[in-house]
Amino acid sequence: MDKPRRSNGWAGLARFGGVGDNLIVAVALPGLRKKYGRVEVISGGDQAVVFENNPYIDKLSVVGKDSIPNPNPDEWQGWFRRRAAEYDFFIHLSHSCETLRALLPSQTQFWWPKEWRRNFCNHNYLESVLDICGLPHEFGPLFFPTTAEKEQAQETKSKVGDKAIGWVISGTRVDKFHPYAPLVIARLLREVGPVVMLGAPMARNFETAQAIQNDVIKQNGSDAGLHLALSADENNPNWPVRRILTFAQACEVVVSPDTGPAWGVAFEQNAKVLLLSHASPENITKHWVNTTTLHADQKRVPCWPCHQLHNSGETCTPNKEGNASACISDISVQAIVEAVKQSMENASHGKRRLIRREPAAELLSERPSGHATNGVGHRPVDRPPI
Repeated sequence: MDKPRRSNGWAGLARFGGVGDNLIVAVALPGLRKKYGRVEVISGGDQAVVFENNPYIDKLSVVGKDSIPNPNPDEWQGWFRRRAAEYDFFIHLSHSCETLRALLPSQTQFWWPKEWRRNFCNHNYLESVLDICGLPHEFGPLFFPTTAEKEQAQETKSKVGDKAIGWVISGTRVDKFHPYAPLVIARLLREVGPVVMLGAPMARNFETAQAIQNDVIKQNGSDAGLHLALSADENNPNWPVRRILTFAQACEVVVSPDTGPAWGVAFEQNAKVLLLSHASPENITKHWVNTTTLHADQKRVPCWPCHQLHNSGETCTPNKEGNASACISDISVQAIVEAVKQSMENASHGKRRLIRREPAAELLSERPSGHATNGVGHRPVDRPPI
């Protein structure tokens, strides 16, 4: 909703999403600040904290869920239309990724042929946000930790070692979890260095981390070098969202599915190894820096990329063991270990790896992939967070 620009005017941006969703729309903030003078961000929920300390935000308004009419969609949209009158430019960016470039089962388009979905949805998420806002394609950091947060991250990292591999356990959806994580992590500990498991403060993530630790002990004989940066109590987290995002920036290499902590390091200089599931490199990592993108081989997993947001396994093709999605499972243990080794070696020599894709590039596997042989263990053991 654009109106004539005033000097020292205001732009308003609203986004109510998860950590990754909110960080994606942060790409528009520098351009809005430059064009309109001042920027207010309207958000809500625990994930709104990712906007804090952003130098391109003049005012952050965190709105309670009871303040906006819901679930009536007309009244919900009416609330934003009324707010739009307060600004020289206002944009509501909820659904700028989900429902537009990644489809939900409640949408008719979710069920349309994969050829149509790949044609319509295979566009970069960051570019889509900038296009909606009428801004040039300029990219930069999305998350800004405070000095105190950086110091805390470095203090924590000093307990790990000179170099650390950050392993993000999972995203919020069923396809954003690599089932052979114990095999990969056990090898990384033996062949590369310390691994720190990161994750949102959810009971599911903590239980998964315990299961991974148990399997690592069985494979390596101990869990030496394995650390946990994850809250056991999601209601009283000692590892809240901003601490997790900041620590990810302190790691030399971050291995992650497409989820919040990965977007927090997208334009940082540390190395990233991205494990894609439903989305394509064009969607996610096209503009990221120092990033190696791993994904399924379409010959083995013809449904990839599906551009579908799976709320359950009912709509997602399973792997041969039936314990995870076929797409992310097709990224082999060897491919991930090789990518991390190369990234760590580059970090040691001050080198950077940058992967970009042309819009018309074919979606072919960038790394040799294959199926690993073992699944994830399920016997938890106790281990306190760092």
